[in-house]
Amino acid sequence: MKEEQNTEQAILKAAEKEFIEKGYALSKTTEIAKAAGVTHAMLHYYFRTKENLFDKVFQEKSRLIAGSFASIVNEDLPFLEKVAKSVEMHFNFLINNPKLAFFVVSEIVANKERQDTCKKMFLPIINNTLRKLGQSIDEEVAKGTIRHIEPFDLLLSVISLNAFVFLAHPIVDMITNGDEKVCEDFLEHRKKENIELIISRLRK
Repeated sequence: MKEEQNTEQAILKAAEKEFIEKGYALSKTTEIAKAAGVTHAMLHYYFRTKENLFDKVFQEKSRLIAGSFASIVNEDLPFLEKVAKSVEMHFNFLINNPKLAFFVVSEIVANKERQDTCKKMFLPIINNTLRKLGQSIDEEVAKGTIRHIEPFDLLLSVISLNAFVFLAHPIVDMITNGDEKVCEDFLEHRKKENIELIISRLRK
């Protein structure tokens, strides 16, 4: 049983790399099997089709992104500190998964069925996040600590400011001339700027 789990995980890990690097259309199960150290027949035994394997990877990555949205309401901190930390946590999540945003957006655009998958994954979490966020905003506005903002506008601002840096990776890579240290410094700078932009919008 453990050996089977290890084999399945090896295939999924190789598939994740192949799909995120190349997208569904250009990925090949023969290359995935080779990278996983298994035969093509073994890959077929575990997942049957390329579509099944892709769906497994896509659903897991969509779940990770959906979970990253919820961080903005789950910290027990003063509101502005909570927002600042949430922006930072979301940005760090994207640093650790730099090609994930582009992968998910590209596949959603390319395939309507994957739009439905994302709706099932994202909507319950987003709706719950917006509800809790709205309550917190109303409380803070009543106390006079922040300016009013619609919960969806706040959430969208956080996601768009953070995600664009990674969606525009080719441009960032060009600007930093492919220098890893320069890129790291740029990302840290951009993270601080995004936090300041969001907090400045809220602060009275």
